[in-house]
Amino acid sequence: MRPDVAANRTLLTVALVLTATACDAGLSEPEETLAPSAALYLEAALDIMEFNSVRMFEIDWPTFREQTIADAGTASNTFETYSAIEDALARIGDGHSFFRPAQGAPAVAPAPTTGIVGLIPGLGSRAQVDEPGPGDPSANLLEGGIGYVHVPQFDGGGEEGNDLAAGYHRLIEGIDTLGVTCRWVVDLRGNRGGNMWPMVAGVGPILGEGDIGAFFYPDSISTPWFYEAGEAGVDGIPFVLTEDPYTLESPLPFVAVLTDTLTASSGEAVAVAFRAREGARSFGEPTWGVSTANAAFPLSDGAVIFLTVATLADRSGEVYGAELVPDSLLTGGEKTGDVETDAVLAAAAGWLLEQTCG
Repeated sequence: MRPDVAANRTLLTVALVLTATACDAGLSEPEETLAPSAALYLEAALDIMEFNSVRMFEIDWPTFREQTIADAGTASNTFETYSAIEDALARIGDGHSFFRPAQGAPAVAPAPTTGIVGLIPGLGSRAQVDEPGPGDPSANLLEGGIGYVHVPQFDGGGEEGNDLAAGYHRLIEGIDTLGVTCRWVVDLRGNRGGNMWPMVAGVGPILGEGDIGAFFYPDSISTPWFYEAGEAGVDGIPFVLTEDPYTLESPLPFVAVLTDTLTASSGEAVAVAFRAREGARSFGEPTWGVSTANAAFPLSDGAVIFLTVATLADRSGEVYGAELVPDSLLTGGEKTGDVETDAVLAAAAGWLLEQTCG
């Protein structure tokens, strides 16, 4: 532990056990201070932030801790520290971390919904907007023999995630058997994130096998993502297992990836998986701008800190962390999924039809 952090924690402990005393009880009252249970809880939350944040080397942590302790005021229990923790996560400034109160706790602010499970990075939070979610996955065949797959946000995990990935494979198989040769559209518009792994595994037949991206940590260590035979995960460890995985009749097709300003978090991760892939090109609007990875850290009362711990990198090693700007920047227009009325989809289809199948 760094000496300055240890010193700061010593000061906190002293503050907890020392109270103002007076020679004459009538001259002063005991000084109010942070309750010991609340202080220990807050210290644990700050430890999580300091030793795991993607910005761990950019923040003056002693000052940061002092500010957070001051913000907690005279909190007498863990619930009363929530506002200070939320403010601390906002002050980290990564734009992606957030806090979920314990079930049954008095809410201090609306908690974002999320598909994050366990301490697995890459299961990013869903961007919070007023628009409704875009519905279920779908696929169809466009004019010219172009396969189209719509990939909406997905928050689930476990068997539900495995089932979703298998559902994508069946959709892709159904289109591929209609005679699609080597051209696909992957539409990520409106995908606000959730759990990236079922989505990555789901589009795996189009994406192709091998290392497809990486998490880049602040200590310059990176861990690669992979897709292979229906499995998707990190550093050889699968997080999704697809039953009866499908392989395209023409592997490694040309792919047009569509994004917009609502493509966020794990939706951006799927877009990054196609970056630097031969035969892939992106179309549409820049993404939301949280191409980073969150991990979930449970606290003692059941609350959870969802902390940004890494930045997304593509298969070439380029590190992102902000919005993804498409290769073909096209703003505005209707997102209908119909080439006749959807200018972004029309541009993508036009490019695909220019590509020659092998």
